[in-house]
Amino acid sequence: MSELLNACTRIAAIIPCYQPTGDSTTVIAVDGSATSLTTRVRTVLLRLARLRAIDLSALRTRTRAATERRNLAPLPLAPGLVLVPVKVRQPRVAGDTTTGYINFHAVTTVAANKNKPYQTTVTLSGKTELPVLWTPATVNRQLALARLAATAAPARPVLSAALQATLPGYDPALLNLAVKVAELFNEIVCMKPRL
Repeated sequence: MSELLNACTRIAAIIPCYQPTGDSTTVIAVDGSATSLTTRVRTVLLRLARLRAIDLSALRTRTRAATERRNLAPLPLAPGLVLVPVKVRQPRVAGDTTTGYINFHAVTTVAANKNKPYQTTVTLSGKTELPVLWTPATVNRQLALARLAATAAPARPVLSAALQATLPGYDPALLNLAVKVAELFNEIVCMKPRL
């Protein structure tokens, strides 16, 4: 499990599911492979945040302010991993998790679904189709909020002015350019070659 969580840009979706042993989580990779975990979605999110040294409650507060959403705000955990909440199942028992997360960068299409109760099918990279209970308009709205949250998220830790002045060759313009190059490089590395 830790290998998949460490390679967070390989995650396409984190979905709650029912197993014979109880409530668990399926992590879908960008290549379409799925890994079943015995933990709940919330635990997987906490582990992802801990591996990235991110305070999840502070991140949620920041994205709530940027998106003006109180509930179900997207989570920009890394440049290649912006988790978008979507309702993927009906609860069997009160208190069960119904919300899964899809990676904004792994979504290829959003289409209406004719199979009830699901109203939308989200196609992820790796040609994985994920049925969603929400309408296509709601899913597209969540994706737009994810784009907004990704641009509002801090790209790097902020250094104090005194510390910045002591760094040799520090130039704010070059630092911003370096961050953009690193993000572009990360996107290129995460792209799957098309055959």
